[in-house]
Amino acid sequence: MDDKTALVSCIEYYSYLKNVPGNSVFASFETSGIISMILESNQLFPMADLGFYIGMIDGITEIETDSVEKHYLCYGQRGARILDVVTLLAKEYNLDNISACKKYYLTKTAQLVAEDSTGFYQKDADELFIHIKNEK
Repeated sequence: MDDKTALVSCIEYYSYLKNVPGNSVFASFETSGIISMILESNQLFPMADLGFYIGMIDGITEIETDSVEKHYLCYGQRGARILDVVTLLAKEYNLDNISACKKYYLTKTAQLVAEDSTGFYQKDADELFIHIKNEK
């Protein structure tokens, strides 16, 4: 899978497993160097699945159990939508995929999309993109 897909998929799936909003997972991954590890691993093991990445992340973070509570059940739909928004951001602002992911996950819109209860993950990519552009 390409780097953008690997990164967003790992963030959103980890969000689901650990019951933490995706934007918070991104911030944690960025601070701890896990983003670089995911990207490097994707180059070394291009056929790896999400289970491989989650196992690797759990090994580093020492959080080996998944949350029994599940507030982020729509990670699959959310991940697909985020990939589309990140692609739009990369194109609009001439960003590489990783910079576009960072730009997305650090927005207020990403916070809203991360929470199932807001329903923002159901909005189409163009609407979310416009919402991000209008943030102040």
